[in-house]
Amino acid sequence: MYILAFETTGKNASVACIDDKGSIVCESGGGVYNHLQSLMPMTQTLMTKNGIALKDIRCVAASVGPGSFTGIRIGVSTARAFAQAAGVPCISVPTLQTFVYNIPDYRGVCCPVFDARRGQIYGGAYSLGAEGEIQEVVTGGAYIRDDFLEILNRKTSDIKYFGDGAQSASSVAKLALELYKKGKQIDYQELIPQYMRKPEAERKLEAEKNG
Repeated sequence: MYILAFETTGKNASVACIDDKGSIVCESGGGVYNHLQSLMPMTQTLMTKNGIALKDIRCVAASVGPGSFTGIRIGVSTARAFAQAAGVPCISVPTLQTFVYNIPDYRGVCCPVFDARRGQIYGGAYSLGAEGEIQEVVTGGAYIRDDFLEILNRKTSDIKYFGDGAQSASSVAKLALELYKKGKQIDYQELIPQYMRKPEAERKLEAEKNG
């Protein structure tokens, strides 16, 4: 049994497969913001190199945001296509929460922070509990930087910060496996982006209408 996981919310796309024992294989690269051209070839390389066939995939996971709006759409669309082709469900993986798996055995607070433009950041803070459950220290979302830091500093002092360059499909796969065990599978049509704020084009259109 394998879960196929996609990470496309940052500058570099990656894809991973995880089995029911937690063993992971991963492919990454393809250039900066080159997800549309690189994701499918990387997936084919990963599966061929590791002898994984479409029939071996039991679920498809995507990192659904926040992050690059275009990247999120590419990852979600690709995951939906694979799930539909394989006849399997999907798992929606919150991008910010995946960072707790970036450092093995670390039990402090993981704080992903990256640029959301217009004077904002995307941020959140999480830790792993004794049973491996994710504990939310600061709710993930779009924040004014100083407001976020003020909230964070009130909560904890043992913090490791991460930028969007630390995003990896391996971490997405690890969280996807935990969600799979909890029965969090959804139909491919239910897998949707979680932008955490409106895309720029939509915001401008609304501004013009309200002009």
